[in-house]
Amino acid sequence: MNILSFTPMPPISTERNDKFMPAYYNEESKKWYCKFYYKDWQGNRKQKKKSGFERKKDALEWERSFLDKLSGSPDMAFSDMVELYLEDKKKHVKLKTYLNHKDLFRLWILPYFKDKAINDITAIDIRQWEATLKESTGKKGTLLSSSYMNNILAKFSGLFNFAVRFYGLPSNPCKLAGNLVGKMQKSLNFWTKEEFDRFISTFDKSDPFYAAFLTLYYTGMRIGELQALTLADLDLENGIIHINKTYAIISGQEIITTPKTTKSVREIYIPAFLCKLLKKHIKRYYKPQPDTRVFQMAKETYRNRLVNHSEKAGVKRIRLHDIRHSHASLLIDLNFSVLMISERLGHEDPSITLKTYAHLFPTKQNELVERLDEIFNK
Repeated sequence: MNILSFTPMPPISTERNDKFMPAYYNEESKKWYCKFYYKDWQGNRKQKKKSGFERKKDALEWERSFLDKLSGSPDMAFSDMVELYLEDKKKHVKLKTYLNHKDLFRLWILPYFKDKAINDITAIDIRQWEATLKESTGKKGTLLSSSYMNNILAKFSGLFNFAVRFYGLPSNPCKLAGNLVGKMQKSLNFWTKEEFDRFISTFDKSDPFYAAFLTLYYTGMRIGELQALTLADLDLENGIIHINKTYAIISGQEIITTPKTTKSVREIYIPAFLCKLLKKHIKRYYKPQPDTRVFQMAKETYRNRLVNHSEKAGVKRIRLHDIRHSHASLLIDLNFSVLMISERLGHEDPSITLKTYAHLFPTKQNELVERLDEIFNK
């Protein structure tokens, strides 16, 4: 191998000074590379080599970036902090959540802040970025919704919190900038029992979607939980469905993983009519095994059927997830407690249930006053 230029290896250092950061040129590949020593988190001296750069400048920038991340410098490039943040997220959240974070940064945040040092990003920068976000459009050419923009902003703020906690950043500029994209508009969409009955009546009772939508409505399970159900999860003699996994397609691959939260692992008791219906549904499979999935239809076909049959029934269009809200609404109408509804839905905490459905619970103020009167008079 012929090397056009060579400089002795530098001492162990993470200083951002090019005189300590040589780059080398490979005559055979016609590419630049960097080669240097560093200390890992255990204090061990190691060598790092990275090749394939078109320019000497690119090799030096890669080395500088590597040493910045290693030392946890708060003046590292924003793109480097994003890489560290996403690496940490990947270890602690589900793959789907990690990919969602990654996509939001790639699409809406990195293009604007990529080349800035993270400690140079100010509240004014954030406000200017928020202004551009409000004028941005999505795939369909429409402006981004306030809920979607708030989701982006939450991920952005989460990165700064990470940098403050672990990399010495003085403060989170998102908190200083405030929210200019508009408060998230929380609207709960669901069907009443009468609306669901009109919807389900448009299906032939032999249609597998008839059994699937009835199961969704009368259990409140998530669509991924329904898709992951196997015969081993059904105890139809005792009227119990065991929820212990969820189904998703990520990057074209079918993924079976644990449910959304630890509380999502649960037992859902079901009525006799649903047990009878599921037994009949299972008979359509030839020699099913314990790991045979109960409902094998793709999520997109559920969406299509939901739209088509909503139009046939003349009811408002809702999302698949809104069938879960419809189940919660049904239980509230039947006067079940927040705690019982929370357990059935698999919420991590009853406060989540109350926060989501508080406005659906009927007021008990008059009843409360009457009871206080009774107690006083006695």
